[in-house]
Amino acid sequence: MNGGQIGFGCARSYNSFCYSEACGETTEMYIEQAYRRKGAATALLNLLEKELSRRSVVSVRILTGSNNHSALRPYENNGYSRDNEAVLTKKLL
Repeated sequence: MNGGQIGFGCARSYNSFCYSEACGETTEMYIEQAYRRKGAATALLNLLEKELSRRSVVSVRILTGSNNHSALRPYENNGYSRDNEAVLTKKLL
């Protein structure tokens, strides 16, 4: 790619009064179509996880659409699993 950008990822660590350990969340991740299924998502996930581990995060959460198969595939291939939590939303405006 000659040093160009092929995607991006954002993650955060935070402390919650509900849990004794630091929490982690991958909030954004995108890989250009031409670079999907070539290891770019795995490399980016590994980088984000390494930084979260450095911050003493024990587990990471990712929120994505249940029908977003192009996003679910790399997450599940890298050890992430779906849990039984529900996501509730409410429009305010």
